[in-house]
Amino acid sequence: MKKTALLLIAVITTINLWAQQPLCPVKEGITLAYVTKDSKGKVQGYSRQTVTSIEGSGNNLTVTYTSEAMDAKKKTLSKVPVITYSISVVNGDVVVDSKALLNSVSTGSPSDGTAEGTPMVLPANMKAGDTLSDCEVKMKIAFLNISAAYSNGICEGEEQITTEAGSFLCKKTKYNCKSSAMGIKMDMIIHTWYAPGIGVVKTEVFNNKGKINNLQELVEISS
Repeated sequence: MKKTALLLIAVITTINLWAQQPLCPVKEGITLAYVTKDSKGKVQGYSRQTVTSIEGSGNNLTVTYTSEAMDAKKKTLSKVPVITYSISVVNGDVVVDSKALLNSVSTGSPSDGTAEGTPMVLPANMKAGDTLSDCEVKMKIAFLNISAAYSNGICEGEEQITTEAGSFLCKKTKYNCKSSAMGIKMDMIIHTWYAPGIGVVKTEVFNNKGKINNLQELVEISS
């Protein structure tokens, strides 16, 4: 009986901790490494995201982190600038503002490019069947125009995801996305798995015919 009671307490505690964590990194100094693979599973490259600062507390935070691109051999791509992003946590909801993508591009100056749009919002307590608000980003960097519109968002529920970095209980989302870059337009379906306190664990991108284009998944966590 005592063991059963202790087990129930542990389960309840875990659930409470899970519920209290927003769907993004919440530890300053944490580094998340991701691999990107093509439709055949071949490694195309890696990226590394490091949380540089966290302001606020509890369910109201501003999380700033850098993103560094690497090749298939994990060598830093010197010609690709390290980019600084910021996301907000408002009452537990994660808000990804399109303008935050240009906090630091190359020199860190806003003159490096412009961005506008509506943020992506990941509700703290979303559950299977909940609809997600549309979001859009339009960016201009030098002569390059990029746009992406996300619609028909839905939370597909919870799912246990295992990668090289470990096993995570995630919230799974699905969006339709129409993107355009350098005159090339694409219709995509994007599935993303988010873990509390971590953020993105896995992303799968499909074309409008249901064939996978590429995937990205978390392979390492360090601090």
